Amino acid sequence: MSTNDLQKYIGTRGPNRDRTHKIRPLIETLKNSFRRVPIEEHLAVDEQMCSTKARSSVKVYMPNKPHKWGYKLFVLSGASGFAYNFELFTGQENNSELRNKNEPDLGSSVNVVVRLGRVIPKHQNYKLFFDNYYTTLPLLVYLKKENILSLGTVRRNRLKNVVLLDDSTMLKKPRGTYDHCVTNIRNTDIVAITWKDTKN
Repeated sequence: MSTNDLQKYIGTRGPNRDRTHKIRPLIETLKNSFRRVPIEEHLAVDEQMCSTKARSSVKVYMPNKPHKWGYKLFVLSGASGFAYNFELFTGQENNSELRNKNEPDLGSSVNVVVRLGRVIPKHQNYKLFFDNYYTTLPLLVYLKKENILSLGTVRRNRLKNVVLLDDSTMLKKPRGTYDHCVTNIRNTDIVAITWKDTKN
C-alpha cells in the first residue's frame, strides 16, 4: 500500500476519513495474503453477512438473511469457496472514494464488481458469475472489453434492446420452454436467455 493510499484511508480528522480507518491496515494485510494464492478460472461475486451483536456504525440490518444484523461484505471467491478479494460495506465511500480514475462509474452495485475484479488477470478469459443485484448490460460490456467472460441472472427492466417472450406468454408454455436473444452493444455481443422451470 502506497503512502498516498495510506494517508487517504487513515486521514487525520473530519468527514473525509474512512469509517474503517482503524482496521484498514489489517484489511489490506488480509487482502495481500489472499492475492498470493493462485486465482481460479471460475469466480463469483456475492455478498456475505458476518453476524455480530457489537455496536458499530457499519453494522447493517438485512431481513432476508439468516443472520439479520451484522457486517455486510462483498466477496470475490473461486469455485472452491476461497475468497480472493473482499470489501466491507461502510456506506457512500464505497461508491466514490475507492474507485480508480480509469474505471467507469457504472452505479453503486456494479462498481463493487469492478473494484473486486481488479485482482482478476485481464485478457485471459477468466469466468465471472454474479446475481441480479449486480448484473447490468454496461457491466457485461466492460468485463468483455477486459476479456473477462461473465454470466449473471438479470432483472427484465435492465434489458434494453433485448426482445424476449414476456412472462405471461412463457407461463402458458410447457416446462423446459426457452427463448433467447442476441444483441450487440458497443461492439459486444450479449446473449439473453429465459426458460421456464417451476417459474420463469
